[in-house]
Amino acid sequence: MTRASLLAAPRLAALANGRANNFDVLRLVAAGFVVLFHCYALTGRWTDEPLWRLAHELNFGAIGVKMFFVISGFLVTRSWLGRASAPAFVAARVLRIYPALIAATLFTIALGGLSSPLAWMSFLTDPVTLDYAWRVALGWEMVYRLPGAFATNPFPHEVNGSLWTLPIELRLYAALLIAGSVTLLGRRWVWLAVVLGSVAFFAIRPESFPLAPNTIVVRELALLFALGSLAAVWHDALPISLVAAIVAVLLVAWNPLGLARGTLLSPLLAYVVLVAAYHPAVQWSRFNVGGDYSYGLYVYSFPIQQTLVERLPSITPFALFVLALPAALAVAAASWHAIERPALRLKARRLAPAKDLP
Repeated sequence: MTRASLLAAPRLAALANGRANNFDVLRLVAAGFVVLFHCYALTGRWTDEPLWRLAHELNFGAIGVKMFFVISGFLVTRSWLGRASAPAFVAARVLRIYPALIAATLFTIALGGLSSPLAWMSFLTDPVTLDYAWRVALGWEMVYRLPGAFATNPFPHEVNGSLWTLPIELRLYAALLIAGSVTLLGRRWVWLAVVLGSVAFFAIRPESFPLAPNTIVVRELALLFALGSLAAVWHDALPISLVAAIVAVLLVAWNPLGLARGTLLSPLLAYVVLVAAYHPAVQWSRFNVGGDYSYGLYVYSFPIQQTLVERLPSITPFALFVLALPAALAVAAASWHAIERPALRLKARRLAPAKDLP
C-alpha cells in the first residue's frame, strides 16, 4: 500500500461500477454492534456499554443501526437506478426481506414458547401469538410480546426488539419507489432539493414527520437513508477520501462544540461508511467469498440472547456476547444458505439484471 493510494480520492462513480466493495463486512460489523449493545441492555447493564461510557451521545447499537440505514439508502437507490422498474424494485425488496423475516418470526415464536409457562397448544393458539405471527411476518407493523415469554428477564417480555427498524425501512422503500416512479431520482438537482427541503421542513415542523414513532431517532434514520440515497444519485461528484474519513472519525472523537456527535454526526457517519465500503486502500475482497449473514444475525440474535439470559440469569454481558454471537451466526448462516440465497437466486432468474449493482 503506497502513500499515493492512501491519499487518493477517486470519485465514487469510479469505484462503484463493479462488485468490489466491503458492504458485506460492514453490514456484519453493524449487526455485531447491535448484538453487543443488546448483551448489555438485556442483562440490565446497558449503562456499562463501552461506547456509551466513553461518549454518552453514542452507543454501539445506535451506530450499527445507523450504518444499516446509510448502506440501505445507497444500495436500494442504486437498485432503482439500475432498473427503474417498479415491479422489479418491489420484487427485489420482497425477496430480500421477507423469506428471512418469516423464518425469524417462526424462530422467535419457538424460542418464546420454550420460555412460556403455557402448554404448547395453549401458547400457539393464544390470540397474542397469532397476532404476533401475522403482524411481524408482514413487517409493516411490529408487536414485541408473546404470552408469558421471557417474563422474568431483566428486560422482560420483549421477544425480538431488533425488528423495530423494519417498518421504518419498508416505509422508506415505499417513499423511494414513489420518488423513482415520478422521476425524482433521475434528476439529481431536484432530488437534492427535495431532500434538503424535507430536512429543513421537518427541522422546523417535527410534528409533521410522517413516520411512526415520530422520534428524533427515527428522523435521524430517515436522514441517514436519504444521505445514502443522495450519494448514489451524486456518485460521480463525491470524492472518496480515506484522509477525510479519518478526519471525520477524529472530529467525532473530539466533538468540538458538541457538533460532531450532534448535528454533524449523520453526514460524518454516512461519509465514513461509504469510504470504508469503497476506498481501494481498505478493500477486503476475500471476505466477500462467503455469504451475507448480516441480515440473519440482525433478525435472529435477539431471541437467542433473551433465551440465554433466561437460562443463565447471572450471565455477564461479555459472557452473553461470547455465547450469543456464534449461536446467532450459526442460525444466520443456515438461514442464508437454506432460505435467503435461494430467494436471491430466484430474483436473479426472474428479474432483468441491474447494471453494476453490488
